Amino acid sequence: MYPADAEDSPVFVGRFNIGVVSLHLPMILAKARQESRDFYEVLDYYLELIRKIHIRTYAYLGEMRASTNPLAYCEGGFYGGHLGLHDKIKPLLKTATASFGITAFNELQQLYNGKSLVQDGQFALEVLEHINKKIEEFKKEDGNLYAIYATPAENLCGLQVKQFRKKYGIVENVSDREYVSNGFHCHVTEDITPIQKQDLEYRFWELSNGGKIQYVKYPIDYNIEAIKTLVRRAMDMGFYEASTCP
Repeated sequence: MYPADAEDSPVFVGRFNIGVVSLHLPMILAKARQESRDFYEVLDYYLELIRKIHIRTYAYLGEMRASTNPLAYCEGGFYGGHLGLHDKIKPLLKTATASFGITAFNELQQLYNGKSLVQDGQFALEVLEHINKKIEEFKKEDGNLYAIYATPAENLCGLQVKQFRKKYGIVENVSDREYVSNGFHCHVTEDITPIQKQDLEYRFWELSNGGKIQYVKYPIDYNIEAIKTLVRRAMDMGFYEASTCP
């Protein structure tokens, strides 16, 4: 979890994730306001709930036998995966991550003060910093590799809107569309340049190290050198970037 000494180095291959549970952040803020409770008190309740789910998952999976996936658990597919067929896989789970998913940061900011991540974003950033702090506490207390995952909510983005509408109705720029934004992405309707989008989303990048992607739609497809320059810029910033052209 942390370097053992100055010579210790991280492992980037052969590790795996045992699952993700995603927070519904706009709904948590709406619930806090409806019940006249502090937002962070309500958020912490759900973070603790996810924590308990992950602890149960680690315990449940730890009882599985290596024979359920010989390639991963017996033939070295996963880090340390050289167990006997009838061994329990619990020892391997020390290097497996469990994720706290985040979605709809743009809609969270909109619900908070009526501004998008392009116009503001400070509250969304503070929330993500708070989540990071809590996850670090959980990691130390539980000894589990919890991670924060910017959920690519292709299906969840629609489900969360339906959940929000059912309880809190239609709120402009929060639940008036058929989807919410993925992770910490600026809304797709924003009229901003690729460079602006990269810069705005960079604020959240290092706070979501359990998995994330930065996405840019380039408005042209004929200027290859311009696209190369923007892709190189993204790489220099450390982005894992996806791009599309018209």
